[in-house]
Amino acid sequence: MPLSIFTQTRNLIADPDIAIDLGTANTRMYARGRGLIADEPSVIKVRAETGFVEAVGINAAQAKVLNPRMPLISPLRAGVIADVNSAAALLTPLIRRARHLGFVRPRVLACAPTDAQETERQALVEATRKAGASAVVLAPEPLAAAIGLGMDVSSPYAQLLVDIGDGVTDIAVIRSGELIKTAALRVACSDLTSALYKMVKEEQDIELYAPEALEVIHQVGAKPRQQNLVTYAPAGTDGRTGALRRSRVSGDEVFQTIAPVLAEIVEFVGQVVRDLPPELSCEVIETGLRLTGGGMCIPGIAERIALETGLTVSRADDPLHAVIKGACKMLTIGGRTNLWENANSNQFLAVVSS
Repeated sequence: MPLSIFTQTRNLIADPDIAIDLGTANTRMYARGRGLIADEPSVIKVRAETGFVEAVGINAAQAKVLNPRMPLISPLRAGVIADVNSAAALLTPLIRRARHLGFVRPRVLACAPTDAQETERQALVEATRKAGASAVVLAPEPLAAAIGLGMDVSSPYAQLLVDIGDGVTDIAVIRSGELIKTAALRVACSDLTSALYKMVKEEQDIELYAPEALEVIHQVGAKPRQQNLVTYAPAGTDGRTGALRRSRVSGDEVFQTIAPVLAEIVEFVGQVVRDLPPELSCEVIETGLRLTGGGMCIPGIAERIALETGLTVSRADDPLHAVIKGACKMLTIGGRTNLWENANSNQFLAVVSS
């Protein structure tokens, strides 16, 4: 389809359209014609005395490494924005990277969990506009992930996708380009690390560094095994002296600590599958379950979901970037369609049937 005169003119005078996957742990951003321009932690560093934002993303995370006791602000909780101003502060320098002094500010396609409430979607639109967007449209994360994984979302047969992110476990049944059923649980990977933080803090008075805690969880995985007898020594900050100190935890201790969170996620997926209407169940049995998100990287979780649901579970090749890849494709198609007609409406692009 040839571009309209308006679109051609806008492309000449405006900054490029942007796709954003604003996640609890990481923010990823793509600009048309520029590619991936950001893949950074969703944190900001603020000077306590003045409230001035000193660093965002990777720069803030690096400052934390140099000063482990320095607090960072995370603008998101459980997959949605907890503070609009902090989220805008995070996004502003990232969006600025895409700008080339166009006369019109960039339009943004932003992704959100399917269970995001009206106020939470409004917060995402507001933060993105404060950060420099001229218009914002919202896309449900599982739909973007499915497109990013190369799933044929236009298929007339129902397909089930489970996206286990850092802040939310998001499930969608997709058929004929629509999300015909969705369910979300605001329990995900961050709850695994939080459980481990709490256990080590209470028993050893050590505040673990996030990367070290996550590495141990990925080593232990989602099912008991002999290797869990191995002892790990993740580093953290001594609660009394503030110095670097290594903890000592057995694999079995770690597994027992994170097991309730894993069980909640797996049981939730199983319940959603069991609650599907008979006609959808038959189609999903044929098409199977597609697993993506950072939680997919935990060894054994795919096998536990397969056992719980009785479905064939296939893993995404690049689970961490499925959402942003799909958002990129939606952005490209949107440049030739009516994607921006309902910008800033706080409604998702895809209709969720009752």
